[in-house]
Amino acid sequence: MLISRIIARKRIAAGIRPSFKEAWLPVAADVVLISLLLALLFLPAVTLTIIMQLTLFWRILLLMVLIYAPFQIVIIVSTIWAVRSRWEEKP
Repeated sequence: MLISRIIARKRIAAGIRPSFKEAWLPVAADVVLISLLLALLFLPAVTLTIIMQLTLFWRILLLMVLIYAPFQIVIIVSTIWAVRSRWEEKP
């Protein structure tokens, strides 16, 4: 989300329309970074749910909020910036 946004804003401001690869490689980098970050968070989150003795429903809900939702938000926002950087206005 951060890498693709920064690069896309610079390209939009400069008026440069990137190629398909140039637009989507920062999105892939964002996905890799958020995946690594959330992988580091996964085990402590599961351990927390075990210590708190949460039921299955609450464990799933907590993991969805801590892992799945941030991952989806980053993917969606990065994709939006990739598309915005490739957008070409039709006259």
